[in-house]
This record gives sequence, structure tokens and C-alpha cells, in this order.
Amino acid sequence: MSQLADNPFWDYSLVHYGRSEVARACLELQEGVGANVNLVLFCCWLGSFGQVLTVQDLDEAEEVIRDWNEQVVEPLRGVRRFVRSEFAGFADQEWPQEVKQLELRAERVVQNRLCNWWQTKYGSSRDTGSTNRSEPGGEQQLQNLNLYLSRTSDITINYGSPLVWPVASAKPKN
Repeated sequence: MSQLADNPFWDYSLVHYGRSEVARACLELQEGVGANVNLVLFCCWLGSFGQVLTVQDLDEAEEVIRDWNEQVVEPLRGVRRFVRSEFAGFADQEWPQEVKQLELRAERVVQNRLCNWWQTKYGSSRDTGSTNRSEPGGEQQLQNLNLYLSRTSDITINYGSPLVWPVASAKPKN
């Protein structure tokens, strides 16, 4: 359950998901077909620097995060949704924000597990932190996203999607 001090996947996700249209697209996939937002972002991140996932990779990635997702992330998400829908009048109090922050910390553990797994499996043979990539990875993002989504739905992502954003070197604003 270690936290990576430097997790390029987390850095990418903060910037990419921070775009309102990306957040909206991710949440629509989560609500509509049960997609795991962290896996959607993982597909985008890897594709952004030309990495293509296989069916076996996706199987392994899902297994790496399954327990933490089921035992921690999903229950926290349920608490946050319940608080938001049933107790909207309490939105200005501290504890709903604390639940949201705890959920975010749990999501970071998921992303750390995915990043650790990928880097352990492929080591330095696949570059996951390049800042000097000259070619966009839009095609690879599409391949990864569509492979992942084909497992549970008939949705196809195309180049018009806000999810396709090939900036592997993006860093969060300070």
C-alpha cells in the first residue's frame, strides 16, 4: 500500500482529470457502464506516450487494484454520495469534505498500485515518465480505452473524445 513519492501516473491524472470535460466523460463512463475511472485514466496515461495494453495487462491491472477498490474506494464513494444526496444541507460542514479527501487518498493508492505494477512488470523497457515525447499518443490512447471498454460495454471512444489527450509530460499546477 505504499505511496510513491514521484508517481507520473498521479501527476498526469491530476492534470487530465482536472479538465472539466475529462472529469465529466470519466464520470459518465463510471455511471453508464461501470467503468473504473482509475483504469480509464491509466489507459489514457499509458497511451499518451505510446504504450498499448494487452488483454492480459488489463486482467492483471484489474487484479492489482481489485481488493483495495472493493474494500476501500467503493465504500468511501458510497458514503460520499449518500452524504451529498441525503444531507445536502450539511455541505458546508467539515466532515463531508473530509470524506471526499479520504476517498481521494484511497484513489491515489489505486494509482500507486497501478504505477508500481506497470513499472515492476516492464521496468525501464517502457518509458512512463518521458517529458520529451514528440509524437502524440492519441492512437494508443484510443486502443487502450476501447480495449478496456469492450470488456463491459459496446461503447467506442473516438478522436473527438476529451479523454484523448496525449500530454504525458503534463504536471499539475502548484
